[in-house]
Amino acid sequence: MNKITNIFLVFFLFLAADLFSQDIIIKKNGEQIKAKILEIGTTEIKFKFFDAPDGPTITISKSDVKTLRIKGKNESSVIDVNDDPMSTSHNMIMDKQSCFKFNFFSLLNAHLGLGYEWMKKPGFNWEVGVGIIGLGSKAISENIDYYENSKRAGAFIRGGAKFLLGNSSDYEVEGVKYAHPLKGRYFKIEIILNALATSYSVDTTSWYYYSTHNYQSRGKIDVKNSYQSLSLALIYGRQFLFGNALTAGYFVGLGYSLENTRSNLLSSNDYYGWDAGRYSHYYGGKEFPMIFTGGITVGYILKTPNWLKKNSVGHRNVAPSRNSMN
Repeated sequence: MNKITNIFLVFFLFLAADLFSQDIIIKKNGEQIKAKILEIGTTEIKFKFFDAPDGPTITISKSDVKTLRIKGKNESSVIDVNDDPMSTSHNMIMDKQSCFKFNFFSLLNAHLGLGYEWMKKPGFNWEVGVGIIGLGSKAISENIDYYENSKRAGAFIRGGAKFLLGNSSDYEVEGVKYAHPLKGRYFKIEIILNALATSYSVDTTSWYYYSTHNYQSRGKIDVKNSYQSLSLALIYGRQFLFGNALTAGYFVGLGYSLENTRSNLLSSNDYYGWDAGRYSHYYGGKEFPMIFTGGITVGYILKTPNWLKKNSVGHRNVAPSRNSMN
């Protein structure tokens, strides 16, 4: 009798050990698999079905798995599969998919230019910017060529859709390459709204201008001009990434502009020199209403705000290293 009791006791101990070591694989679609996990690799998980320990070894991709519940004799553990090296690299990239930018030379040209970019979906970003005219060097000048007491003030806003033309892949794990959404060449369609006011004094004592068919001198003149414009530009640029923390880039663009000009002069201020600068762009004039824009930016990569992240989608590029576009 004692031998039979001992046999049953040993049997139940082994059964309890097996039950205790039962693992659970929870897939992303909610399905749960009772298993005995044999190996957790970089890209896949190998296991046997718990109720078929002598059956074949099954392999499942880690991209299909959400959580692993592994039970041991003394303790159990829960593993979030997103903690694997591949997902960590991906999360490190996609967690920082927006950038605050500064137009590096703007303060040397009497304005402050700032911008913000974020990823909407793979290959497509939004970018907006603002400029405050009248700050920095040359904002107020006592004498610029023949202009005296030159002042300028105003603001502009710009924004548009940015289409990536090919990004470098900065991270690679097991042949899977992650392209950072803030790096690479791009094409952008941008709208610019600009409001600018300038004032300066001109001494025309020794000047003559043609008005009503008579040459006249008007002495010293205080000139006040205002410009309001709506522009559409096509822009090409490239942005570089440094340490997943900083960006540096350049851009150039051409477009059209509709501009309204007001002046306190009775006649065109072209007699006193033409100023094409609008700080957000250069304007060719009403006879040639083309614009040119360009700049160099530096930026700091940030975590995307939750209200923007909800509508953003992460991405992953799979390609051999030799196909990477710089």
